[in-house]
Amino acid sequence: KNEILMLEQKALQAMMNPHFVFNVMNSIQHYINTKNTASANKILTGFARLIRKNLEMCTQSYITLVEEIDYLNLYLDLEKSRFGDKLQYAMNIGPHIDIEETFIPSMWLQPYIENAIWHGIMPKEEGGHLTINIWQQDENYLLIEIIDNGIGIENSLHLKKDTYQSKGMGLTHNRIKLLNKIEAKAIQLNVQQNGKTGTKVSIRIPSSA
Repeated sequence: KNEILMLEQKALQAMMNPHFVFNVMNSIQHYINTKNTASANKILTGFARLIRKNLEMCTQSYITLVEEIDYLNLYLDLEKSRFGDKLQYAMNIGPHIDIEETFIPSMWLQPYIENAIWHGIMPKEEGGHLTINIWQQDENYLLIEIIDNGIGIENSLHLKKDTYQSKGMGLTHNRIKLLNKIEAKAIQLNVQQNGKTGTKVSIRIPSSA
């Protein structure tokens, strides 16, 4: 049973690749269309590195935290190249976390970060700020927070059609369900709007993973 669940988990990871590639390519479209050769070359180099990492990671169920951080920095750099001052971001890592020895599920955080940028921050004319916090909550769990000051998830969903669903987030939710059937300690996810605007995603991941 566990082997079947693990195969399903890998299939979900593989399904995420076309979706991810499509969205990242939108980040370089502006430079290609405006024939800005220098900027296009720079962002295409970053895109190539990101795709190479993506292909490496999609075959692994778990990766080190340092690999995930490198991956997210590549993605955020590409988005920053496109959106400029409309996107500000910061990543905070707890001082007691060994990022080379801590493992988390691969390709795990990017869909939530992508959603915060595209559906939270970008609809605001003035843009916004994204903060990623990774803390050692206790000896058993890592706490990862993705916080934005965008329009808010409830407001975002209200503006969209009833049939709208983020594919990346949907796949990630399915992966959580599968992993929670396999692992002894459950991954805990909470997504909520911060008052009238802004969204906070909290993910508690077992440290022993």
